[in-house]
Amino acid sequence: MANATVSIYFNNSFTKKNGLSRFYIQVILNRKIKRIPLNLFIDPQYYNPKTKGIKEVKGAPNPRVNNLYLKEKQNEVEQIIIDLERKKHALTFTNIINYFENKKVNDSFIEFARAKLIEERNQIKKSHYEGLELKITLLERYQPHLTIYEIDESWLETYRNYLIETLNYKQNTVYGTLSMVRKFVTIAFKNSIIKTNPFTNFSFEKEDIQKSYLTLDELDKLHKLYTSKHFSGMTKKDDRGKTYLVGDKHHETLQHVLISCYCGLRLSDLRSLRYKHIQENMIILPMGKSRKGKEKTLRIPLTEKLLSVLDIKGTKSPNDKVYAGFVRNSSDINIILRFIMKEIGINKYLTFHSTRHTFAVSSLTLGMSIETVSDLLGHNDLRTTQIYAKVIDDKRKEEMSKWNKLNDKQMDDPSHTKVLCPDCGNVVLAFEKGIIKLNRLTLECQHCSTTFLYNIDKRTIHLRKAL
Repeated sequence: MANATVSIYFNNSFTKKNGLSRFYIQVILNRKIKRIPLNLFIDPQYYNPKTKGIKEVKGAPNPRVNNLYLKEKQNEVEQIIIDLERKKHALTFTNIINYFENKKVNDSFIEFARAKLIEERNQIKKSHYEGLELKITLLERYQPHLTIYEIDESWLETYRNYLIETLNYKQNTVYGTLSMVRKFVTIAFKNSIIKTNPFTNFSFEKEDIQKSYLTLDELDKLHKLYTSKHFSGMTKKDDRGKTYLVGDKHHETLQHVLISCYCGLRLSDLRSLRYKHIQENMIILPMGKSRKGKEKTLRIPLTEKLLSVLDIKGTKSPNDKVYAGFVRNSSDINIILRFIMKEIGINKYLTFHSTRHTFAVSSLTLGMSIETVSDLLGHNDLRTTQIYAKVIDDKRKEEMSKWNKLNDKQMDDPSHTKVLCPDCGNVVLAFEKGIIKLNRLTLECQHCSTTFLYNIDKRTIHLRKAL
């Protein structure tokens, strides 16, 4: 038994009122001591310190029977420790005592994860809580009786393959699902419920995908579509041939999309937005507690663009929702949004969350500081917002790379004379006929460093000898 010893302990330093003292099973684990009480009491005068049992003398209470009892209990605890190690369960005092006292040891990972999630309920956002609950439910469907001790590298690999091959999950969805498992496995490891963390040598990565967003020109097209009331009176036929009105639904969806593009509100923010949150030309919206446990409030100034689509005219009760009954779920909005994009010829895969990306990229493009954008989006960490700054930098690099194509265009122009390197055959120079007045040029190939003379009139090449 690694790092564990078991022995009999008699506490003769403490006696009950009847003058009797108690026997214990003493377990030393990683230099820490735990004593498990036994239901055996004797007068200290009958204790034998050499055998750690009861003296076989006249007056001693059943010494042979009770000494066998003590030996059996010691052997029982030793066997529990061996079984825990063999099953690769965590060797802790709690597990040893639970098995010794025949208590039901609940090793269900599903129940453990749900219990820990409930403990965090008031510390995390509602959407984050619901997302974790859905991932736990998914795991429960896959393996309802999964124990904490079954989760090892082999199990993780099998579960990942199930997510990819059976459920056809994409890389980032797999990453989010496995992150839930890692979260609660790590808690179990820190609480010494399991001996090792299977995620130590198991890696899974998140795909760095380009975030979809609308450019300022595309956003302007979208706004003009909204002001023109393009969808007014639009109808659609269902499978039964029945005609029904869809124009209002499309127009309202477009309104919600533009609001988020102009201020970065999430769909959940729009659902909870009340008239009392709009005051002093600002949206002041409580966000609840952040992951660090701090109360957070969004404060978004109302711009002309934002006011043009908010539609908050008229007298309303402060507690009334601004968009009560109109804001649909994200799936419905995403379907309508793709239809709207098709109407104005924008070939991009966008979701409602892309509107937040649009607000972030547009704000940075217009010159707003990254700290201000981060605050308006309600980000807890500036590094989250820096993703959008990288999008701007990538766009700058893409535009600047057009300078590199200038020479390539000259090389491909049939009206230009091309001079090829006599050694490697690459184009060294391309020039328009008559533009160079010199008769001969000394050239050096940028590919192989060969130096040669080129006669423009005769179009001949002479290699120059190395000095």
